[in-house]
Amino acid sequence: MAEREGFEPSEEETPFNGLANRRTRPLCDLSASGADDSIKALPARQTRPVQRLPVIGQSFAHSAVEAVQRAAFEAADLPIVIERWEPRPHQLPDAIGELRDDAFAGALVAAPHKERAASLADLLSDDAKVSGAANILVRDGARLRGHNTDVDGVRAGLAGILPRAQASWPRQAVVLGAGGGARAVVAVLIGSGFQRIAVFNRHLHKAEAVVAHFARAARGMELRALPWHETFLEVELGRAKLLVNASGIGVEEGTSALPAEMLGAGLFVLDLVLNHLSTPLMVDAEARGGTVANGQASFLAASAKTFQLLTGQDAPAEVMRSALAAELGLPEEGIAVVGD
Repeated sequence: MAEREGFEPSEEETPFNGLANRRTRPLCDLSASGADDSIKALPARQTRPVQRLPVIGQSFAHSAVEAVQRAAFEAADLPIVIERWEPRPHQLPDAIGELRDDAFAGALVAAPHKERAASLADLLSDDAKVSGAANILVRDGARLRGHNTDVDGVRAGLAGILPRAQASWPRQAVVLGAGGGARAVVAVLIGSGFQRIAVFNRHLHKAEAVVAHFARAARGMELRALPWHETFLEVELGRAKLLVNASGIGVEEGTSALPAEMLGAGLFVLDLVLNHLSTPLMVDAEARGGTVANGQASFLAASAKTFQLLTGQDAPAEVMRSALAAELGLPEEGIAVVGD
């Protein structure tokens, strides 16, 4: 699988920080001597050519994304090789243009490129259209279809903490963050009939951009961007029964998005932090009678949908759950089970 003409890397100038041309070793019985030699070493039973699957972007979670999808591809005996690309924003159109080559299965998209990736896809799923973000691009011939499986993940996470009947869900929510994950949250909340959603971000203009994107979908309800200030937070948390933390605060152990005294009694909290079984925000909310969940069920539901879109097969859920536990260094019995 030679690189396309005009795309040869050099030490002085390597596309996408040199990562577009780095082939990572898959788990499915490949030689360690490099990607081209690895292809020759594939077992005879493999009839499909090896396909490349870049993870595009920079995110704490991308190592977990890689580990979980690799384990699933190995379990399904699929010759898909995951790579890591880290293009600068101005390089993203060229990076995505490369994916139209039949050497690629598509790409997984991480922060900060999810919104731009949606604009560069040829077709978008309904969830990607509504959210304005795509976290997976699937190649269909020379076309790229953008999907947002973060939305599937948020739905699963909320279903795990809110009443079973959606008609019984609260109607006011606070969302912390303004990236691709927060867009997925807002898309789900609007689609679920929430009547007031307050979006907080430390950079107010980013929260305002989220609200502007959903202006049409949010007709008939209140969707507001508010500054991350104690006064505004206290007012909105006094109204809301649901809090979703999509800000990334809490990834570092011991950090919390909000002080405990701001949390009311009986709050539903979905903290989309992946790498801890519990966070200070979850502990504080639970101490006040709240119902809480971390981001693991959301991550696994999104990962399963991603695998299905890429392969057309049902995801090996237990394999993916075990791989996530191993990657995070957490006991497997503590990892959330999707659907519980």
